[in-house]
Amino acid sequence: MYKRCLYSLLENRLGYLNNNKRFISNTTNIKKEYFNVLGIETSCDDTSIGIVRSDGTILGESKLSQWDIHKEHRGIVPNLASEQHRLNIDKSIDLALHEKFKDGLSIQDDIDVIAVTTGPGLAFSLQVGLEKAKELSRQYNKELCSVNHLEGHCLVVRMENIELEFPFLTLLISGGHSQILVCRGVSDYQCLGNTLDDSIGEALDKAARILDCEFGSVYDGHQHYYNIHGGEAIEILARRASPDANERFKFSIPMKESKNCDFSFSGLKSSLKRYVDQLKSQSGSELSLQDRCDLASSFQNTAFSHLENKLKKSLNWYYGKSTMDGKKKNKKLSQQQEIAGTETMPKREKLNGLVVSGGVSKNQYLRERLETLSKEFDLKCYFPSPKLCTDNGTMIAWAGVEMYNKGMVTKDLDKLFYIPYWPLDKNPVNLFDSNLKEKDQKIRSNWFNDIKNKYQK
Repeated sequence: MYKRCLYSLLENRLGYLNNNKRFISNTTNIKKEYFNVLGIETSCDDTSIGIVRSDGTILGESKLSQWDIHKEHRGIVPNLASEQHRLNIDKSIDLALHEKFKDGLSIQDDIDVIAVTTGPGLAFSLQVGLEKAKELSRQYNKELCSVNHLEGHCLVVRMENIELEFPFLTLLISGGHSQILVCRGVSDYQCLGNTLDDSIGEALDKAARILDCEFGSVYDGHQHYYNIHGGEAIEILARRASPDANERFKFSIPMKESKNCDFSFSGLKSSLKRYVDQLKSQSGSELSLQDRCDLASSFQNTAFSHLENKLKKSLNWYYGKSTMDGKKKNKKLSQQQEIAGTETMPKREKLNGLVVSGGVSKNQYLRERLETLSKEFDLKCYFPSPKLCTDNGTMIAWAGVEMYNKGMVTKDLDKLFYIPYWPLDKNPVNLFDSNLKEKDQKIRSNWFNDIKNKYQK
């Protein structure tokens, strides 16, 4: 049980929040000023738990990682990940309940709602979290919210920035996803751009391997860093790059002439591999540290330029400005401009910010660049705290707060299932000319329904 006196330092903030209706439950089951949500996140390899009060106060957190388990495989092994989740989940919950309170919080007395990631992610890892959430919901008679992992990333900035209201534009960049989304409300999204192949996080991970970084670690010539993702390894190496790194190794910005807001990183990754093979062939040995740092810097710079270009196109499209490259016209955009105001167009309500979330958003160099970009459009740029960028239970708990305030709870636990592929925009509209072939577009459009039908059985 928590004591209000422990939060006396937050009195001014809480006083303001008392008058903000979006933090107070509008359901009838919980009749108290605040309610507490326990969030469970097991979508990949971290067993993460977060406990959040409905005013945004974090009451407890824990994360049990699996670096040592997967290191020898140089990547995540799904069946090993799910096994570790089963071994860790009870311990992780207990750690979160006791993190900030000597006697610990009680699920029976102090937790009001359970929130759990049910997708997207690794199937059997998701299953572990869902089973535990159902067990706790039944055992303690608690409401349960089924959370989209991606929505957790999108909404967590609202926990830390009470002034941020819908709508806002989100750049979601993580190990599994690269998307540009208009966030119009809780569970109300429009996808403007998606990756056609690798996500940026995946591309950075593969780039780290190409540059001979060990899984989960890197050495920059001065210090060893451990338990880090490939993107962090690239960022660390790039800091040691020479001033002419971008001139030494020139990469082409992907899809610069395309007429849509989609991403592609596979070609960039292939270019890096060619550079590395060429250097190794010329020297007859491994890459020098300076070559690795310079390649990392130029690769990172080009990947981020790609993000910037697509963000600019998205913002120009949203505000009805030209997204043409040179004299090439976007046929779909031209047609939409003629019928502006129909249901195929997004609402032209003023955006309240640019949100950048997901594991890659921790990158300080990227943050600086996107802060500059957002000023061009007179938008404030929001980033989660670094610890909330990567997968965590706190973002799932906060998504549970937002969902519970909207009455979005699961009524029948027996009908709740996990879903490895779960887009935020469930009914996407082709807003731009696509780089994909028509048959590939049809395949992608059926992904969600196909997998939903499979896992509903």
